[in-house]
Amino acid sequence: MPKSHTTARQRNSHMAAVHALGHPTSPPPQTRWVQPAHGRAGEPSTPATIAPSPPTPGTPNTPSSASLAQGAGSDLTVTWTAPAIDSTHGAATGFNLRSSPYGAGTWTTVSGVTSPYDLSGLAAGAAIDVQLQSSNATGTSPWSAISTLTTAAAGPYAPNAPAIASVAPPVDGTNTKLTVTWTAPAIDSTHGAATGFNVRSSPAGANTWTTVTGVTSPYRLTGLTGATALNVEVQGTNAAASPGAWSAATTATTWGTTVAPGGWTAAAAQVHNTNVAPNGGVQMTVTAAPTAVTGAAFAWSASNSAIPTTGLIAAAADGQTNGWAQYFNAPATAGTFYLWMLVQGAGATTTGALVTSAITVS
Repeated sequence: MPKSHTTARQRNSHMAAVHALGHPTSPPPQTRWVQPAHGRAGEPSTPATIAPSPPTPGTPNTPSSASLAQGAGSDLTVTWTAPAIDSTHGAATGFNLRSSPYGAGTWTTVSGVTSPYDLSGLAAGAAIDVQLQSSNATGTSPWSAISTLTTAAAGPYAPNAPAIASVAPPVDGTNTKLTVTWTAPAIDSTHGAATGFNVRSSPAGANTWTTVTGVTSPYRLTGLTGATALNVEVQGTNAAASPGAWSAATTATTWGTTVAPGGWTAAAAQVHNTNVAPNGGVQMTVTAAPTAVTGAAFAWSASNSAIPTTGLIAAAADGQTNGWAQYFNAPATAGTFYLWMLVQGAGATTTGALVTSAITVS
């Protein structure tokens, strides 16, 4: 075989070298290392970790059905609570409200409302359907279940019953009067303001009422009998066809005795801690009417309405018809005072009272 021929194995080895390194006469390929982004040269780089985006909050849950109450006039007061947040429902950032005459489905919508909401412009005495819808940046919820309430009937509305503050015999020495005081009743969606008042009285438990109309507080009942318990009630009125309800009854008893100034009376000006001018003492006349009199007393007080219970100066019978008297001093300090004359019955109970006008003590 001629020498110029090569074996198949030799040809294959030569071709492999050419494919790997290029032409046999070409220079060897250069090798270049790339500096990794992090760490030491030659170390493999670690791919960056990208945090997943937070999920977008969903639309809010549907609110619970609204709570309805009658408001002023024919308004309705609507209240509700924000719906719960969960994995697929975001927080509600706003609310819409719609209303319709009951069952009609002709809705009037108000957007961007807050609780409580005054739903106005409604017909008086009409049933109204109300629904709520919550919203946020993602969208709106379905409408809530329907709540229904009837608005108040057209006015004017009769007043609420007044509240009696007190019923008591006056401290003017008489035994035939009771003074009644009360406060005006509250106004609400079904009760208007009272513009007038009536008072009625009856012997306790008898329910035989005597009524006086168009009175103001305080009002004094007169012409009564001494030592008699009476039930008293007050009623408010206004332009409504019917007056308001009567208040709860309050029971009070007239004085059982009378008291009047005697021959010696205290002057309107006194000097502190000296004998009462001008006579050094004071007299009173006490009459049993009909309660028996067991004693009498004088007292100084800075109040002309609260009956004194301490600092009493006992009086003694002075020999005149129904007369009681005592020597005593003006108050120990300067100021404005009132001199009380008190009648006592069994057990030292006060059964009559009289208070003077203001006395200046210097």
